[in-house]
Amino acid sequence: MQIDTTPQPAAHAPAWSERWPALARAQGVALSEPVVLALSGGADSVLLLHWLHAARETPITAVHVHHGLRGREADDEADFCRELCRSLDVPFRLRRADLSAAEGSLEAQARNARYRLLLEEAQALRVRLLVTAHHSDDALEGVLMRWVRGTELPGLVGPAPDGQWRSRGGWRVRVLRPLLGLRRHEIRELLSGAQLSWREDSSNADPRFTRNRVRGQLLPRIEALAGTEGVEHLRRFAQAVEQLETDLSARTAHLAWSELPAVSATRRREDRTLGGTLSRARLHALPRALRRRALWRLLLEATQEAPSRAQLDELVSALDERDSSRHGLRGGWIVRLNRTHFELHPPLEKLFDGPRDASRQLSLGFGDGERSPRPSAWVASLAAPREGFVLPTPGAVTLPDGRRISATLVPHDPQRAIPRTPSVVELDARDLPPRLSVRWPASGERFQPLGCVGTRPLRRFLADAGVPARERRLVPLVFAHDELLWVAGLRPAHPRRVQDSTRMRLRLELHSGSPWRAGRDDSANRHAPSSRARQLELY
Repeated sequence: MQIDTTPQPAAHAPAWSERWPALARAQGVALSEPVVLALSGGADSVLLLHWLHAARETPITAVHVHHGLRGREADDEADFCRELCRSLDVPFRLRRADLSAAEGSLEAQARNARYRLLLEEAQALRVRLLVTAHHSDDALEGVLMRWVRGTELPGLVGPAPDGQWRSRGGWRVRVLRPLLGLRRHEIRELLSGAQLSWREDSSNADPRFTRNRVRGQLLPRIEALAGTEGVEHLRRFAQAVEQLETDLSARTAHLAWSELPAVSATRRREDRTLGGTLSRARLHALPRALRRRALWRLLLEATQEAPSRAQLDELVSALDERDSSRHGLRGGWIVRLNRTHFELHPPLEKLFDGPRDASRQLSLGFGDGERSPRPSAWVASLAAPREGFVLPTPGAVTLPDGRRISATLVPHDPQRAIPRTPSVVELDARDLPPRLSVRWPASGERFQPLGCVGTRPLRRFLADAGVPARERRLVPLVFAHDELLWVAGLRPAHPRRVQDSTRMRLRLELHSGSPWRAGRDDSANRHAPSSRARQLELY
């Protein structure tokens, strides 16, 4: 249905002012809590905007994402949303998504880009509630799409009314879908009855998209075969699947990712939860069907993309065989199985902010043969100067990825314990130069770890410590001239251990903070990366 798109005065019935307060109360949301609304210009988001506005007490920012896919029509939708917000005196933000390099499903790429930009706006505004206008028909169409494409049982569950998602900078955003109880035709009748306008997206009739074929061909065919109650039976079936999935999930909810070994040596604090490790024994304690279900859920949670059926079959079989193996997943994620654990490692580029730049490659001379696909320009900037990053004693240096290493000199006190944590060590400071250097690993280096007799290849030491090959190049090394003092985040050098003859200690600390910001005093080593939100596939 196409209605005149000129914004008109809101001729609301009095009950409209109570619609958002009622929905908010049901979800435990305070009316005073600020909201970011995803405003497409379609009937569902326009109705939700009017309900939010009618409540008066809720601060609203409407965000329209322009995907740049439908030329003038998309421009008109953006103008419509801007004018509608202006007429209601609602703050409006327009964001443009670049899908020029999109690969695979255009629908999925557009959805990922949309949520990424919405989360960026929520984080920039310091708002913790993102509201989208998905309705009951959206939910059923999504279930049918996943059914015909093939999915595990959890994939047949429709979108939840609310969910917690985290943006790249650690900002937690709650996503609400308060219109899931309404049908598409009900939304349009409400707007028409109030003489309010909306825009129709012409691509919703394009049969190239699976959702449109489900909406325009499959559902009408079901209704023609089974009557109007046929679609309602499908809805009840979806609800029954959701209840079954809820019951099964309670039996696997105790399984969660633990932090990978040695991440303090390679990652900033906010990146330590990327990937994770699980006990193989805990997975094997489950019946095979639940083991499969748990892996599907855990991989989806960690990578934001469900594994294919073939990948899941391969992983379940590998778990049963109890052998060590390595498996690639979509997006560059890697699964490693050893004797005791199931490990998930992220692609290297996910450890860093900044736009991708396929023309540059991270090459820090470690020669491990694993390069990140299409790494960002910032990743390439991690290459240290020839002499390394300067670390004065006392003083500090901030690395390009935001981590910071500090050095202080403290008198030796035999009664004071020597710290031996991954991030804090104390060494014998005798004959040290006033300036140390920090750089990344290079080929052929050797190291004598504390407590070991003789040196060994640094590469082998890092492998035994659990550092995956593609992340070994990110381990900071502290040198005094050519003497390796500390593999930061892992272990100090044995020759520099504190002894009875020690008079002064060198205290080194690895601080896993956020990227560099102006105001720090190590200007010789500054790098200022840009930031972006982690892409999420919500619905």
